[in-house]
Amino acid sequence: MDPIASPERPDLAMLLPRSTYWHLVHTLQATLPPPAADTAAALAHRDNAAIAEVASMLPANAEEVAIAARCVAAHAQAMDCLRLAHQKRDDIDRYLRCNAQCAGMLRQAGAARTLLLRVQAARRAREADPANCDQAAWIEHCAIGLMAHALNDAEPDPPPPPPPPAEIVAEPDASDRFSALTEAEQYAVTYPRRAAQIRALGGVPDRCAFGPPSAALVQAIVGGTSPILLELDRQPELANA
Repeated sequence: MDPIASPERPDLAMLLPRSTYWHLVHTLQATLPPPAADTAAALAHRDNAAIAEVASMLPANAEEVAIAARCVAAHAQAMDCLRLAHQKRDDIDRYLRCNAQCAGMLRQAGAARTLLLRVQAARRAREADPANCDQAAWIEHCAIGLMAHALNDAEPDPPPPPPPPAEIVAEPDASDRFSALTEAEQYAVTYPRRAAQIRALGGVPDRCAFGPPSAALVQAIVGGTSPILLELDRQPELANA
């Protein structure tokens, strides 16, 4: 049984949404500035407000959740810098540094929000095409499976066995090919002009300038329909040579 899919170790792909949001909440708790009051109630209000902000951005997958959390954390940090700036109004240098940090964090929050909107627009465009949507879902499924196996130190799949060596078929040499031909074909290959004249005239020429073949061979040359013999008919210049 696959150890990842066993009852003792459930499939991580099935637990992914829960793990994503668990990680998000605990990451936000570690990165958000402290609440205004040092009480458990204030801490809970801070966490609940951050969760509500993330949810209001309507993240639909792990990537969008991470970007939304980045936006919320950067915005919270900017507000904390602004709070510190007001506390240090008498220290001009400290006041200006806090204001500069606030402006920088607000830019990061805005950039994250813009990125999230672009990512969501791209996702909606994919979802409008069922084929692209199915392909994206399959790629995500494969990525989850591979990383889940890696996380659980699963043994990698053994490499596939090498393909069997291709059977080498020896190419017959010229003598073998020639010996496989009929007698008429051998004659046409050896004496193409003579064979062409015999086929064109329907027999041996009256004034034969070469040793005539046997009557049976002449008949085979004239009546043969193999590609070699038919090729002679398409070369009339041979018969007239």
